[in-house]
Amino acid sequence: MRQILIEQPVARRFPFVFIFLFTALLICCAYYLHFPFNLRYDTEADYLDSLAVYRVHVTEPPVRKSSSWRLSVNLLGMLVQQDSVRALSQNAVLYLRTDSADIPDIGDILLVRTRITRPHVKAEREFNYGDFLRLQHKVGVGHITQWQTIGHLPVRTLRAYATTVQRKLAQRYSDAGLHDQPLALISAITLGERDALDSDLRQSFAAAGAAHVLAVSGLHTGIIYIVVVSLLTCFGLWRPLYEQRIRRALLSSCIIAVMWAYAFITGLSPSVMRAALMLTIVQVGWICRRQSISFNTLAAAACICLWVEPLSLFNVSFLLSFSAVASILMFSMYISSSLGKRGNWFIRWPRVILSTSIAATIGTLPVTLFYFRQVSRYFILTNLVILPISYFLVIGGILTLVLAHTPVGAWLAFALQYAGGWVCTFVAWIEHLPYSTLHISATPSMLACLVIAIGCCYLRIQRQRLSWYAPAAAAIALFCVLHVYDAKQTLNTHTLATRGRTIYYSHGGTTETFATDSRYTFFRFRNNDYVYAPYLSPRRQQALEQYCRNRNIHLLDEQQP
Repeated sequence: MRQILIEQPVARRFPFVFIFLFTALLICCAYYLHFPFNLRYDTEADYLDSLAVYRVHVTEPPVRKSSSWRLSVNLLGMLVQQDSVRALSQNAVLYLRTDSADIPDIGDILLVRTRITRPHVKAEREFNYGDFLRLQHKVGVGHITQWQTIGHLPVRTLRAYATTVQRKLAQRYSDAGLHDQPLALISAITLGERDALDSDLRQSFAAAGAAHVLAVSGLHTGIIYIVVVSLLTCFGLWRPLYEQRIRRALLSSCIIAVMWAYAFITGLSPSVMRAALMLTIVQVGWICRRQSISFNTLAAAACICLWVEPLSLFNVSFLLSFSAVASILMFSMYISSSLGKRGNWFIRWPRVILSTSIAATIGTLPVTLFYFRQVSRYFILTNLVILPISYFLVIGGILTLVLAHTPVGAWLAFALQYAGGWVCTFVAWIEHLPYSTLHISATPSMLACLVIAIGCCYLRIQRQRLSWYAPAAAAIALFCVLHVYDAKQTLNTHTLATRGRTIYYSHGGTTETFATDSRYTFFRFRNNDYVYAPYLSPRRQQALEQYCRNRNIHLLDEQQP
């Protein structure tokens, strides 16, 4: 008799996918409509834009920027009158100039005089720093004019301990002999310590299509995972039998423990925690004899992340991580089989890298174009060279941490210094190749076209029907038409925007920045006079407004040209 196979409903085959979609819809309603609850209640304040004295608690180690120190603080209170203090319990970001005589440490309690504001977008498609702060549960940002240390309260959180361990381990690289750009690169790709990375190196990696190498994420966690599995199984020579559940459970427990220990030494960054969570679910599924890596596994990890932190749904790192893994599951095997099925290890290795890179780029393309407005034309060449070297850099970096004060550690540091310097040189060379970066500013309608095209291509692979190429081609054609129309509109647009002490001038799709160190900045733009004067006291602000009204001068922080 002919056996009839009945395909299960999609909802039963992928239950966590539907749970994830329902969770995402609920979070979007709560974020935009405040229904059924307000996700941004902890960042709503009535004291913004007013100069006052605050009592704050430094909750994270200070981060050094180009011209200031960045302090993540918890607002404890605000001085309302001379003898009256209003209690607060919100978070904020404060900036302290680098020429200060002393720098606060984590745990210090300060009295600061500042004006806390929430940056607003004044140019179309400009990065919305105010919304970014609210996603981090921070009410706003302020620049400290006067401050004083009045006490110390140790921060006893797991993330604070992890950050302290992370910085102590980063110091071991300097003790071993690493310095300059290789030190910043190795610290970033092994520990997630990116404070030493300068803007030029970040831009070079972004333009070359290797920005994911700098951010410790699934790539680096996967490298550690492969090394741990190889060591625990003697490089595949000893593998527990499928029926030996106890040995499988012990092996998985060791792998999970190492993954979360690595997440701890990288400062418990959200990207590493997501990768460790996904690998944990994979190992639990392996113990239970379930399919390890699937859309259900990915959706389950995403649901747990959203249940713990709902605003992660709007985080760029979250979107890039899960879209990359989803795209690899969708397209990697098809691309790899299209490139060939036979060959030895030296042929299969580049094919795996090539197929994985192309698949991940396809999935992250909508997010990349929307948030970063650029994509590298040479990302395939960059990944073919950088990804194999990243394996050796991550493994060599971990060994250097263990053997930092030994002769072997010194030799490893010397090799890492040379390899890291070569990687930085290679990425800079890729950046300066002709037409290395394609700049596209995607609108929501353009993103919808991309998503439709990617979905139709996946359905073509699953259903084995060429007819699915027709809507995919139509969506890509519409994307091109919308891009041409948007480019023509952008060429005729000239806007000014401000953030902190920086003025941004956008024209023809490019943006120029002008730093303002003086208290008042007067300039002329399109036959109008403007003044930019951030962080003035109320008395000086009132005097400036009166001066500008008498001379027909516009205040840039109040009126957009």
